[in-house]
Amino acid sequence: MTGPDFTELLQRHRKLLIIVFVLIIAGVLAFFAYDKYQRHQVERAAVLYSELSDSLASGNDATARASAETLIHDYSATPYASMARFYLARLDIDAKQDDKAEGQLLQLTRQADLPEGMQGLARSALARLYVDNGKNQQALELLQKPDGAFAAVDWELRGDAEAKLRHDDRARDDYEKAIAHLPASDPYVVYLQMKMANLGVS
Repeated sequence: MTGPDFTELLQRHRKLLIIVFVLIIAGVLAFFAYDKYQRHQVERAAVLYSELSDSLASGNDATARASAETLIHDYSATPYASMARFYLARLDIDAKQDDKAEGQLLQLTRQADLPEGMQGLARSALARLYVDNGKNQQALELLQKPDGAFAAVDWELRGDAEAKLRHDDRARDDYEKAIAHLPASDPYVVYLQMKMANLGVS
């Protein structure tokens, strides 16, 4: 294509080219605007999370709850919202609102984009809540294959659930698996051995 040909092509399609150029510029501006918005959201969420932590430390549960709920509803795309759910579940448990706490923890176990380890922590916390409320079969279904950093905790929770269901042999097996995931020198091993010794006693 010669220079004149190229010039003619530009002239012929100048309106289309202007539209494309405008759309590209608009897209770039929108990207940077969204990026700025996201940064602002994270920064604001960090401030709220700090307020939440301070309120909990000072025993101001009402303010802590308000901060947690704001993080969950208004800043759900930030990692702070997930941590807020943990705090809110804790507040609900302290307030004897176990159904609400269960809902918060259940939501966390279903979130695929959680930071590493957080989903396991949520699963363990929910299983403990199930056992404490006599929902032992649900705890066992939740902890079908304990592994990872919380394996010892989860095997113990399985043992507790089986013990409450009077499945002493299964409970003993689960406690032994919990012990196997702990260092031999860990003092908690003795506590688990006591649980095994007490199976069938009460």
